[in-house]
Amino acid sequence: MKLKLTLLFSILSISIFAQTNLGIGLVTIKFDDKTVLPFYTSINDKEPVKTIRFFNDKSINSWNIKDLKNQQKWLKPEILWLDYNYFVFRCEEKENNWFKIIVDNESGKSLWIKKSKSTLFRNWEKFLQDMFSVQRKSKTDKIYKLPNKNSGAIRYSGEDCFQVRSMKGDWIEVFTSECDDVKSQLKSGWIKWKDGNNLLIEYFPTS
Repeated sequence: MKLKLTLLFSILSISIFAQTNLGIGLVTIKFDDKTVLPFYTSINDKEPVKTIRFFNDKSINSWNIKDLKNQQKWLKPEILWLDYNYFVFRCEEKENNWFKIIVDNESGKSLWIKKSKSTLFRNWEKFLQDMFSVQRKSKTDKIYKLPNKNSGAIRYSGEDCFQVRSMKGDWIEVFTSECDDVKSQLKSGWIKWKDGNNLLIEYFPTS
């Protein structure tokens, strides 16, 4: 699990920064070697300010973004994991057929993209429910019986390999998933997943 975490968050450039606006959810881009994604400063703009183009990169046997090195000077999304078709942005607003997305998780810079067959919006609850697992960033963050700190903490010593059942404000209801130690099952518990714009969890799209 530690190796996968390192690969996921370091080599594969999944960007999670504490002070960047979490927004209302996330937009996943479904792409292939013919995908062209234009970005606009305003929904009234006729011409894009940035455009990225995908292609079939035979040198790595995978789809890739043209001129990726220069594009990454401004493109620092929530997830950029091309080998596994994960290309995800935090979404600040939805307006008609447009999404205002954070294109740089370090600076918080936002641009607009058009809704299309290539875009999938999910709120944070649905997004986290679709993850393979989540874990607490700090094991000092307790697991509670209900979504409040007065409900009493749950004693749990197993691996943090939770799935998300539901969300209530800053809290998520979690249970142990298939990757957890069978001897330490958690049928239901609540943890805080955020504090303001600070994520208190790490999530893993795949095993």
